[in-house]
Amino acid sequence: MIETLFFLPAIAAILATPGPTNTLLAASGLRAGVRASLPLVPAELCGYLLAIAGWGLFLEPLSAGLPWLKPALKLACAAYLLNVARGLWRQAGEPAPGALGPWRVFAATLLNPKALLFAVAVFPPAAFREGAAFAQAVGLFAATLLPIALAWIAFGSLLSGPRSPIQPRTVQRGAALVLVAFSASLGTAALG
Repeated sequence: MIETLFFLPAIAAILATPGPTNTLLAASGLRAGVRASLPLVPAELCGYLLAIAGWGLFLEPLSAGLPWLKPALKLACAAYLLNVARGLWRQAGEPAPGALGPWRVFAATLLNPKALLFAVAVFPPAAFREGAAFAQAVGLFAATLLPIALAWIAFGSLLSGPRSPIQPRTVQRGAALVLVAFSASLGTAALG
């Protein structure tokens, strides 16, 4: 049985923190609105679950014997985030063709360092040993992720309204700069 008193607030706090995935959700809400951005939520969930399971079941034990593995993965994540930021910067101000694709959100989430934090510090160790504990943890995680993802999409959508004092181009370029900052932080952590 998972101790929800710690588990749910920890998940909510980490998921609500600005990061690569939340930046993309807000950017999609800005560009395409809430309805067109809804397919990004299951993409985010799938990305997190695959990454958390991978870290918890395989990569964490494997990295104990391969000390270079975690820094190499962090550098790969940093490079990917930098590439996503470059794309957002270039597309800022262009007519929005629609929501960002689910694959882009899935990939950014799969590489999101928050997944490692969930796997090693938030999900109970039993979740990676027992199927029932993993199912319970995943259910609670999904129930927490849904409203937070929708809030980030809605936040982006609100910024696109005619009464918004912020121009969409400014928001998209700001989102790109946030991703660059996350990329730099991740790259520095990998090299340090």
